[in-house]
Amino acid sequence: MTSRESSNYTKLSIDQPAPYQIRIKGKLAEHFSDRMGGMQISHQTQDDGSSMSTLEGELLDQAALFGVLVALYNLRHPLISVECLDTNREDESSLVKVRIEQKTDYLEFIVSGVQSDLPIPEPLETVLNSCELAGLYRVLVDFRGLTGGDKENPEIEYAQGVGQEYQDYLDAGGIPIKVAVVGREEMIKAWKQSEEITQGYSLKAFVSSDYEEAVAWLRSEKEDQ
Repeated sequence: MTSRESSNYTKLSIDQPAPYQIRIKGKLAEHFSDRMGGMQISHQTQDDGSSMSTLEGELLDQAALFGVLVALYNLRHPLISVECLDTNREDESSLVKVRIEQKTDYLEFIVSGVQSDLPIPEPLETVLNSCELAGLYRVLVDFRGLTGGDKENPEIEYAQGVGQEYQDYLDAGGIPIKVAVVGREEMIKAWKQSEEITQGYSLKAFVSSDYEEAVAWLRSEKEDQ
């Protein structure tokens, strides 16, 4: 399955170039730029006096992105966030932005902007690759900053695509993940049906409009049995 042409996620496809911003802990020397796909490296000092480095630039595809993330991991620089900046669109108000933040025990994907359709199913591959890289297999996806969307509820079709893709991942020996999804109250009714569908494919999923409730479920151990 592929993302529809009308999707604001089109330029976030795994095989298309896109501009990224990556923030890491520590001071990364500027001469590492070549190893980081030519991304520009800058440094900042945080309030606690510690150093943070920011890498910015366009990468050829998501394979190149994960190559950079692996290189940073090998250099032992903890990841703070990864953001795809879809700056090619003329109207910045319609940008869809995805920011990844690494928490102590889970990864958080923060999605904002205007949605015209749902991506199918490339974002799941991004999530699975990110989990493997970070060694964390609990994920929180925060859609509260996303507006718009197809009124015909494509979430159901999306859930079926994600469920099958996840089942294929497990069949290939992948490590199971646990996903909590947070959205606005009006999103939840259709998404509850999506939750049931994905669980039918062995994906542990939970949908809520309450951020704290989602985090609590994600961290609960009883659902891990």
